[in-house]
Amino acid sequence: MSFLVRIVRNFTVPKYRSNIGALNSLQKYSRRRIHCSSHLCGRMFLEHENNYAYSILEKKGYAVSLKSDISRNCISEQEFQEALKCNWSKKSQAELFDYFLKFALYCSEHKLCISNQIFDTYIDSLTDSIKLGTDEELKTLFYTLNKWPDTPSIRTRNIIEVWAALDDECLNRLKNWSYDELLTFLSLFYMINVIRYSDYCVKALQKLASKAKNLTPAQLVHTLFFIGIWRKSPFDMHNLEVEINKKYSQFTIDELAIISMGYFKSKTPIRDPELVKKIIATVIENSKTIHEVSLAALLKLIRYSTKSVLDDRINSLLEALQSEVPRLSVMCNVHMALVGTSTLSLHKQCLDNIAAKVIKTMSQTRVKDLERLVLTYGTFGLRPNTEECFFTKVMDELRKPERIIEISIHGRSFACCIAYLTLLGIYPVDLISRVLTPEFRERTYGKYCFNYGREILTLNNVAEIFCSDANINFLENKEKKILAKKYTDYVPREDYVKQYNITEQMFLDILKVLKEARGGDDYVIGDHILPHYQRGDIIICNDHSGAPVAVKGVFPPSDFGLMRKLPDDKTWIVLVIAGRNAIIHGTDNATGFFTSKVRELEALGYHGVLVPWSQFSKLRSTADKAVFLNNLIDNAVNKNK
Repeated sequence: MSFLVRIVRNFTVPKYRSNIGALNSLQKYSRRRIHCSSHLCGRMFLEHENNYAYSILEKKGYAVSLKSDISRNCISEQEFQEALKCNWSKKSQAELFDYFLKFALYCSEHKLCISNQIFDTYIDSLTDSIKLGTDEELKTLFYTLNKWPDTPSIRTRNIIEVWAALDDECLNRLKNWSYDELLTFLSLFYMINVIRYSDYCVKALQKLASKAKNLTPAQLVHTLFFIGIWRKSPFDMHNLEVEINKKYSQFTIDELAIISMGYFKSKTPIRDPELVKKIIATVIENSKTIHEVSLAALLKLIRYSTKSVLDDRINSLLEALQSEVPRLSVMCNVHMALVGTSTLSLHKQCLDNIAAKVIKTMSQTRVKDLERLVLTYGTFGLRPNTEECFFTKVMDELRKPERIIEISIHGRSFACCIAYLTLLGIYPVDLISRVLTPEFRERTYGKYCFNYGREILTLNNVAEIFCSDANINFLENKEKKILAKKYTDYVPREDYVKQYNITEQMFLDILKVLKEARGGDDYVIGDHILPHYQRGDIIICNDHSGAPVAVKGVFPPSDFGLMRKLPDDKTWIVLVIAGRNAIIHGTDNATGFFTSKVRELEALGYHGVLVPWSQFSKLRSTADKAVFLNNLIDNAVNKNK
C-alpha cells in the first residue's frame, strides 16, 4: 500500500468509496454504529419492531439466522503478536480469511478495536482478496465482522473498508444470484447495520421489486421487510402491491404486519382501497390474538392509506379493538387513536378505554405520545369519561422535574401538546408561559422566528385572548406578522381564477350568496381575524337595528398577522367555513379546530357562526342557501344577547 494511500486512509476516507455523496451521507449518520457484539445478534439498540419482524422471518424459515455458529478458541498473545508481523501480501486468500476470525475473537476478548493502526496492512490485504472468495466465504466474513468489538460509527477506519469491499463484491455478483441469494445477503447487510448505505442493497431491492410477479409469498414478505429498513421505496412499488393483492389469502396476520412496515416506513400508501378493506377485515378477524407490534404496524398503514371514509369500516375496526386496549402497549393504543383521528371517525368508548389505560401508565408515556393523544381528543372535542381527569393528569405529568430532559430534547412535541389542549378550552398559564420564554423558543426552534411552528403563534394568540393579565413573554408584532404570512392561506377571491378545492368553492359560494342578500361587495369580505388558523373567514356587520353595514376597508392590510380586535360596538359576525374534511364522520359536528375558533372569536366580542359542509352541501338553490345562512346568523346573534 502506497504511502499516499496510507495518509488518505488515516483521515478515514475509505479506498472503496469514490462516491462523495455516499460519504457525506455516511458522515451525516455517523452516530449510527456497527454493533458487533455477538451476544446481541448483530446490533445493540435494534428497534423492537424490526427485531420482532425479523424473528418472525427466522421462525418461518424465510430468513437466515443472524446468530453465528462459528466457534474457535482464541489465539494466544504470542500468536497474536507474531501474526501482526506477517507479510500479508504473500498470504493466500484462505489464510487471510482465517486470520480475520482469529483476530476478531482475540480483539473481542481483549477489547481491541479494528480501527487500530496495527491492523491497517492486514485489512488492506484482506479487502484486496475478498473478490477471490466464494459466496460461502463471503457469508463467513459477514458473520466474522459481526464478532469484532463495537466501533464508533459505520465510517470508522478499517471497518468501512471491509464492509465496503463486501458491498462492491456483492454488487458484482448480484446479476448471477437467485432471489433467495439476494435476500440472504440483504440479511447479512442488515445484520451489520449498513443496509441503508449499501449500493448492493439498493440494486437488490430494485431488482426484487421489478420482478415482483416472480416472487413467492415468502419472498414478497422478506423483500418488504428490507424496504422498510431501507426507508425508501423502489421504482416498482406498485408491482409489489398488485402481487400482494393476488396472493393475499396466503399471508398470515404477522406477515401482513411485516408488509405494512415496508409500506409505512418507505412512505408508500396502499393505493387500492379494496386491499385496505381486506387488511381491516383481517385485523378485525384476528383482534383477540394479534400481537401488539403487528397491530401497531397494520394500524399505521391503514391510517396512512385511508385519508377519508365513506362507510363505517374504521368504526367497525375500533369497535372490535376497544376491548383489547388493556392488554396493548401505550404506543399501540396511540396508533389506534390516530386511526380514528386521521379519518375523523369518533368511537367514544374506545377513546375512553385508551385514556383510562394511559392514566395508569402516565409516567412511562412519552411526551410524543401524550401530544398525539391530546391531539386526538382535541380534534374530536372529547373529554374522556375517566375517574380522574385525563388532561389534568397530562398537565401534572408535564410539570414534573423528571420530564425536563425529555422536554428539552422534544421541545416541539411539548409545545404542540400544550397548543392542542387549547382545542378543549384548557389554558394552563404556567405551561404556556414556559413555551413562550425566549430561552425555550431559541433552544427548540433556533434563533430566527421564521422557524417557529404554528403552535407558537397559536399559544401566543390564545394567551392574549384568555390570559392577557398573566406574566407571559408575548411575541413581538413583527414576529406575529412573519408567522402569519407563513401559516395562513390566501383568502379565496371571485376575481382571482384558480382551481379551488371543495372548501374554497364553498367559501366563494357563501360569499356570493351573502353579497346578493346584503347589498354588494362592500358588505361582505373575507379576512383573517385569527391569524393562527390556516383559513380565513367571512366577515359581515349589522347595526343596532339589524341592517347591513359596509365592512370593506375596516381592517387595514397593514395589520395583517395581528389579531383583529372588535372595531366598534356594532354586531360583528364571522362565518367560519367548516369544509368536508372538517366534519366528524357521520355527524354534522365540526372538529375541535373549528369549534375552538368560534370560541376564540366570541371571546374577542364577535358572533361566531359555524357553517358545516355536511348541511350546506345539500342545498341547491340560492334562496335555500340564503335562508340557511340567515338562520345560522340569527341563532348566533341571539345566543349571545
